[in-house]
Amino acid sequence: MADKTEKEPRFIPSPMNNQMINYKVYYMSRLEKLIYTLLVFAAGGFVGWVFYGGLFKADGEATLMTYISDAVVICLVGGIAIKVFLPMLRTVLKERRDKALRLQFRDMLENLTASLAAGNTVVDSFVNTRDDLSNQYTNTDYIIIELTEIVSGVHNGYTLEEMLSAFGDRADSEDIQNFSNVIGNCYRMGGDFKSVVRKTRDIISDKMAIEDEVKTKIASNKLQHNVMCLMPIVLVAMLKLSNGSFAENLASFMGVFVTTIAIGIFVGSYFWGRKIIDIR
Repeated sequence: MADKTEKEPRFIPSPMNNQMINYKVYYMSRLEKLIYTLLVFAAGGFVGWVFYGGLFKADGEATLMTYISDAVVICLVGGIAIKVFLPMLRTVLKERRDKALRLQFRDMLENLTASLAAGNTVVDSFVNTRDDLSNQYTNTDYIIIELTEIVSGVHNGYTLEEMLSAFGDRADSEDIQNFSNVIGNCYRMGGDFKSVVRKTRDIISDKMAIEDEVKTKIASNKLQHNVMCLMPIVLVAMLKLSNGSFAENLASFMGVFVTTIAIGIFVGSYFWGRKIIDIR
């Protein structure tokens, strides 16, 4: 049987053979994975208990089977929640990192444009940009790491085209990839660097402005979607805790049957709603 497709590596060697971030994939740190796993498990276990807790009661009193079934439900639903929602959280974290990289990349272009306009060479402009951005960002920020690697590579005999191409290949951003390709071609064949950098900066700034406008317009819809998804859980939990007869009916055979169908519709609606409001 053929092996499954290998996952993208967390780090990719640069031309200088340094391990650099692969932006096409996001790997949680051990602390992140532990925290998010516990949170997702707790949330999933609570939802499972709300809809399926309290089974096998006798005359309204919990039995040993009730406690066993509650534990099984909490573990089962919590495990399913980890399986389903942890990858979604990983995607959210990756998108947050990609956005941070694009914002930092835009600031790099701003400084690079100003340095080229002042008459500096391309290599000196990258050096000056790295030094200027060091006052704005820390050494652990993505753009500082990348600029430091690019400048070090050029000073160690590698071409700017090689260093930018490696950065573009690792970046999960069409804008960065296109910029790396264009700058590489300009550096190799000759071209108007000032114009290329300025136009790239303008295009990226316009795209980010449009994205922010779209997100602002659909922010209320996302909030409504999240509230509508939480309301059934909150309402059922309140009724179950405050009304004993409701809890008993919910734990009956017919209650479990109807609840399972309702949850199926609820989960389908949740993912359908996410797809509708996910405008790119």
